[in-house]
Amino acid sequence: MEISVMDWRRFIAGVVILLASLPALAQRAPNDFVVISYHDVVDAQVTPDRTLYSQTITRTRLVEHFNLIEAEGYQPVSFQQILDAREGRAPLPDKAVLLTFDDGYQSFYDIVFPLLKLYDFPAVQAVVGSWLDVPAGGQVPYGATTLPREQFLSWAQVRELDDSPLVEIASHSFDLHHGVLGNPQGNEQGAAVTSIWSRQGGYESEAGYLARIRADMARTRAQFDEHLGRAPRLMVWPYGAYSQATLDLAAEVGMRYTFSLLSSPNREGDSLDSIHRYLIDQETSLQTIDEILANRVWENEALRIVHVDLDYVYDPDPVQQEQNLDRLIQRIYSYGVSTVYLQAFADPEGDGVANALYFPNRHLPMRADLFNRVAWQLKKRAGVKVYAWMPVLSFNLGEGHSYVINDRTGGEAPELYRRLSPFDADNRRLINEIYQDLGRMTKFDGVLFHDDAFLTDHEDAGTEALRAYANAGLPGSLDALQSEASIARWTDYKERFLADFTQELLASANYYRQSDNKEFTSSRNLYAVTIMNPESQQWFSQSATGFARAYDFVAVMAMPYMERADTDPDGWLRTLARRALASVSAEQLVFELQTQDWRTQTPIPSEEIAGWVRLLKEEGIRHIGYYPDDFLQNHPEIDVIRPHFSIGQRFRALP
Repeated sequence: MEISVMDWRRFIAGVVILLASLPALAQRAPNDFVVISYHDVVDAQVTPDRTLYSQTITRTRLVEHFNLIEAEGYQPVSFQQILDAREGRAPLPDKAVLLTFDDGYQSFYDIVFPLLKLYDFPAVQAVVGSWLDVPAGGQVPYGATTLPREQFLSWAQVRELDDSPLVEIASHSFDLHHGVLGNPQGNEQGAAVTSIWSRQGGYESEAGYLARIRADMARTRAQFDEHLGRAPRLMVWPYGAYSQATLDLAAEVGMRYTFSLLSSPNREGDSLDSIHRYLIDQETSLQTIDEILANRVWENEALRIVHVDLDYVYDPDPVQQEQNLDRLIQRIYSYGVSTVYLQAFADPEGDGVANALYFPNRHLPMRADLFNRVAWQLKKRAGVKVYAWMPVLSFNLGEGHSYVINDRTGGEAPELYRRLSPFDADNRRLINEIYQDLGRMTKFDGVLFHDDAFLTDHEDAGTEALRAYANAGLPGSLDALQSEASIARWTDYKERFLADFTQELLASANYYRQSDNKEFTSSRNLYAVTIMNPESQQWFSQSATGFARAYDFVAVMAMPYMERADTDPDGWLRTLARRALASVSAEQLVFELQTQDWRTQTPIPSEEIAGWVRLLKEEGIRHIGYYPDDFLQNHPEIDVIRPHFSIGQRFRALP
């Protein structure tokens, strides 16, 4: 028997007493708000045979949620109230929450709308234009299947809903709510954020991609004008996936405000161009709803990071390559790690210089179209966050380009990476285009900058670099500096120049990159010697404090044998950890251990690596990774390392 609204209100009183015993939650700032995302709603008594998809909830469960909202004093608001608060017209009420419903199901009219009127709750309904245009009696394409047209709203119902002060109709795109082929291996990825691959024509061009998305935005605006007499101002991205490029295209037709599925609260200073939402399903408990609405969010206690060389996955035999990939995915899935730093460039020689890349691009050969395939499989099958591990300067573009020059030799330093000069405008343009191609052609969550982004105290002495120094009032060589203060200013200039350049690269990578349910984050490799010997900062134009200002994570290369700390590697690691924590917070520090002694080309025993992990945890290092992971040879041995390295299921509350 269906339980009445009043019955649930009585029931919720007991739940409120239970929730009151939970620890106190962080205080919201004025004008903060939370958005929750619903989809289809079914009444089990009326349609007991209806197929339930992952985000389908029952009417009973929705009533539970509404009762909790009312009983706990949360205040459902309209989008206009949020806009008014941002523009200073009227503040939001305390504990503001915005309710959204995606896909334009008939259940919104039959079940949700009457409840909204009963509770006096406003909401946003996002409709897919092409689905609405399917004639009565037809079938709506829905993922790998179809659904009867009658399960979705009609335009007459949409107009009635739009006339209500409680409902705002948003666009859910005209025809982007489906997957498209994103690579030759057959992975389906969101249509709004993917350059389509086809056997006939290869990849969709940049111009073709932009034209397709622009046409979809224009079509949805024209459809709203025709049926509702107004243009939409809200875009709800299908699957929550968007990019800076799609934000720009939506804004062109007036949809300046869009919604993602980034699971976090919306703070007063956050932009409204990509509003965060929490996805709700039938399994979302009352306690979880309360935690979401009260801004109590949860994350893994620490990061555990594995570096993966795509050179280990690559094989000229596609069958063997797929077997390699399956072994990698199974290992990462069973490991209990949170993050993979995935090499996006080919480096079979091991010299740290990119002669080819693992994704389609404009400027270097593609060894194999592999990065997107592996990153997508890691994200979807192993459930980890994937960083694109990329060089900053060490791209071998051949002759005709300016490379970093040593002021004493007058040439390139052969013992170091061959690096393009960052002071050359043409070099910067080419590298930015490589990063933009990475973002358009692949799916990933962040960037790890390779350890090639350095300039020694005798670099760069190229023509463009000398001109840049002169414009900054600096001499062209270390030998011309007359004081410690002038040396520090020169070093700081080069460090900031490199950091600014990497910020350009982040913006280029992020322009087309899919943003779905994770923020775009950055990490950069830092040489341990700059922490152990602060004077060495001028040798590399690097510092831990400078990196902490510029990046989300400072990835310290905590590799004892690479630093020749053979006599006491444990003591060296302890000292490094303590000194690093004295200048960078534990939240930002990543310690990267070595699993190979490159001097002898021998693997380091797994037991020793496990001991290092224990040692670093004792010293307060929270985020730990290692390089490389030889999944083909099971090194480090997973049974040895996992008990100490895996994060398991431990969580912590955030303020």
